[in-house]
Amino acid sequence: MSTAGVCAMDRLTPSDDAVWHRSYGPALPTHNWVPAPRYLLRRARVLHHIAAIAPCRVVDIGCGPAALLAELAAKGFDAVGVDRAQPALDLAARLAGPGSPMRLQAELDPDWRGSFDLAMSFEVIEHLEEDVQAMAEWREYLRPGGRMILSTPAHPSRWNAADVWAGHVRRYTRTGLTEAITSAGFTIEKFECYGFPLANVMEVLRARAYGKALEQAAKSDKSADDLTDESGSDRSVESRFWKLFASRPMAAAMGLAAQLQRPFLQTDLGNGYLVVARKT
Repeated sequence: MSTAGVCAMDRLTPSDDAVWHRSYGPALPTHNWVPAPRYLLRRARVLHHIAAIAPCRVVDIGCGPAALLAELAAKGFDAVGVDRAQPALDLAARLAGPGSPMRLQAELDPDWRGSFDLAMSFEVIEHLEEDVQAMAEWREYLRPGGRMILSTPAHPSRWNAADVWAGHVRRYTRTGLTEAITSAGFTIEKFECYGFPLANVMEVLRARAYGKALEQAAKSDKSADDLTDESGSDRSVESRFWKLFASRPMAAAMGLAAQLQRPFLQTDLGNGYLVVARKT
């Protein structure tokens, strides 16, 4: 891969079509998964918080292609990814490659209860009718004092076609998310609203694009579960622009956008919530 700013993944010995971008982390441009801008804004915040955590046993619930989990595995974390969608697991396995220490499977193993120091779940709970029950179950897989880091779309007033496409059942208010997490048995340590201003602009564009996609999907036999499974694994639109997006000028611009969101994290101007919570 000769794209500027991209080099082969090393410690994880990925498949030949996986690349490791110096600024963005792992990607699979030939398989229609590359990091989108909103993912990168969230990734910057997650890595900021994880920097204070020594390598430990971590599970990513609803891991999708597991790009961020692969980064943690490369840093020495004992990494486990769980996702019910087989296309997502296939991408994750291809990204990690046969030499990866990262383990992947479709469901949580009951034998893992009480064995993880960190649980991550990004853009998952908005898909779940019983969100509190799900988080309470995840809590059981943590050791005493273990942490959970999760993200979810913010502001019900911003519901749009992209939410319908992804199979969301809700977007959260700050109060609603706080109540759900504490009801599940966690104490919130950090609560951020990320993404402003870039993700807000991108959301408007995504809503228009997915409005058209929904019109096409209505003519097909795809179920809500099908759309949900595709939502985290299909980056075909972004992949078409990968060479431009992976260039050094664009990487520098994304780095600036990640910095620009920082003064607004304690406001509600962004379009996503990121929470760090501890098992109580």
